[in-house]
Amino acid sequence: LALLCLFSGMGHGQTNNAQMSAAREAANLILNAAGDTRASKTNRISRRNGGQVVRIFSDLDDQEELDYESVAILFGDGVIHGDVKNELFVLWGDVRVNGRVEGHCGSVFGSVILGPDAELLGETRIIGGKLVRDPLSVVMSQPIEMGGNYEEWPLMSATVDWVKHGILFGRPVAPGVVHTWIAAALFFLAYVLAASVFPRPVRVCADSMKARPASTFIMGMLVPILIGLLSALLVMTGIGLFLVPFLLIAFAFATLLGKAAVMQYVGRRLGEAMNKPGLQSPGVALFTGGIILCLLYTIPVVGILVWSVTMLFAMGAAMLAVMESLQAEGSEIVAVPESELSDSTAMVHVGPVRERRPAGFWIRSCAMLLDGFLLTVLTLGVGSIIGPLVIPMIYLYFVGLWTWKQSSLGGIVMNIRVERIRQEKLDFSTALVRSIGSTLSLLAFGLGFVWTAVSRDKRSWHDHLAGTNVYYTHDRR
Repeated sequence: LALLCLFSGMGHGQTNNAQMSAAREAANLILNAAGDTRASKTNRISRRNGGQVVRIFSDLDDQEELDYESVAILFGDGVIHGDVKNELFVLWGDVRVNGRVEGHCGSVFGSVILGPDAELLGETRIIGGKLVRDPLSVVMSQPIEMGGNYEEWPLMSATVDWVKHGILFGRPVAPGVVHTWIAAALFFLAYVLAASVFPRPVRVCADSMKARPASTFIMGMLVPILIGLLSALLVMTGIGLFLVPFLLIAFAFATLLGKAAVMQYVGRRLGEAMNKPGLQSPGVALFTGGIILCLLYTIPVVGILVWSVTMLFAMGAAMLAVMESLQAEGSEIVAVPESELSDSTAMVHVGPVRERRPAGFWIRSCAMLLDGFLLTVLTLGVGSIIGPLVIPMIYLYFVGLWTWKQSSLGGIVMNIRVERIRQEKLDFSTALVRSIGSTLSLLAFGLGFVWTAVSRDKRSWHDHLAGTNVYYTHDRR
């Protein structure tokens, strides 16, 4: 008779949750009258209401057996013995339910475990987890499960464990996850190989980091933006699309050398602090620095901060090393034998020696305003014709004039010009890097341009990036 009452309330699958609950209560009354012990499952007692509960990075342990309006658990586990009137949602955690959930039940990257008295009356959706049911539990609708068998895929399982126990705690290396230690060992082996095969570039990167730490850090923040903009420009050209993979590979390799230099630098500083010359050798310093950084990576929050800072220093040191190598080309000091020396000549420097006075912030701003006015007029005149080619045209304006005349039209009017630090004429590649770098200076709320007003050498961020500066033309001798 109880079963007839229950199925009569279902109405061939067209009833709602309230009707189904009423049918179960009717069956419960009949079972109570018959003395059946199974009636205790639907005989809900009155409990204190816990209201709406939201837990973030903490667990919910329902020891008092409370009823809730709704429950949301983010990055934690939960145990619920009472009833949930509305929705139950869990993100990246497991929840054990031994009560009634009248609304929807959802879980992302976590499992829902149902006890014998559990009832899920609404829809059930589980992504990246499983629904574990007791045989006596009740699930009214067909549950939707996606990705619950990720344990069968080793790579996906390792990734989920790394994110769950490492990244969410702000640490690149999770102490309890073996895969992260294996990955850290493989990366460390790559750094050792890079330092062994290319010792001089790694040493140059470490020296740049020691000599100019602030410039290295700032350059590290600019490099990813520069690579992104350069990749976008290459993609816009169409043909350059095939060069993007090579650019990214070169960027990754340079970062690898820079990271090895960071480890070597940390090991050397430790050796200097302890006054141990043996710790300052390149190989020992690299190994010591790697161990120190790896241990710091396991500390929550601190680990991700240390990793981010070391990556910025690695990218910045690599870029500064490349710039210094480019600036050093053609500027070697050539010794002359004594027999060939004249009275007024002791050595010959490639390129004439000139005394130059760098242009300040305001004179450069006036030149930039003139260029902006000319480009605005030009854009209004031909912008409707060339359409999306306006931006490449602006880059072409500066790159072409810098390469041809070493100055823009505004710079010519203000008697200033752009030159490389080594007193060399700008070539096309340097002008292109400087133009892209000026975009980075502009995107950083113009701070890259304002830097000329506060820096001692009056160089902007894009000047540091391209190895250039702006000088007065009338001060040349």
